[in-house]
Amino acid sequence: MINRKIARRYAKALLNIGEEDGNYETYLDQMEGIASLLEAQDRLREVLVNPAFDLPQRRAILSDLAYRLGLSPIISSVLQLLLNKNRLVYLPDIVVVYRDLVDEVIGRARVHLVTAYELDPEKVEDLADALEKLVQKKVVLHVDQDPALIGGVVATIGDRVYDGSLKTQLANIRQRLAKG
Repeated sequence: MINRKIARRYAKALLNIGEEDGNYETYLDQMEGIASLLEAQDRLREVLVNPAFDLPQRRAILSDLAYRLGLSPIISSVLQLLLNKNRLVYLPDIVVVYRDLVDEVIGRARVHLVTAYELDPEKVEDLADALEKLVQKKVVLHVDQDPALIGGVVATIGDRVYDGSLKTQLANIRQRLAKG
């Protein structure tokens, strides 16, 4: 819970800056990139987030990393601020909250779609169009397969789940029959 509060504070501040200069999507791309890098590089992450390592050295490493990645001065400053306050460990949470805030500003919804089998691109596009009408936002789909669904789809949008799977329908029928 406290992680979410801290993440929200930093994400909102970054969004305010991004809205002022019009670079909020660029900042999102850069924040996602650095978070992915730190997730993939355990040793680098450990050095940067562990206060047992010398702070000036950690600052130099982060500064060099930002330069090599071509990060904007704003993102570089945010990362240094997080490092100085020993809050770089919250970067993944900040990125999630910031992504949600940017999506809200843009009018975009991220949808996790689970299907029983691989769908052809035309069907995926049809589902995206239907979901856009449902949420009245531009939809970004992430599609996975789960053969256990038997048929149909399950769409998760934020905290809402739309379950049109055959597996769930069969379970509902089974419950109704058991009740008599």
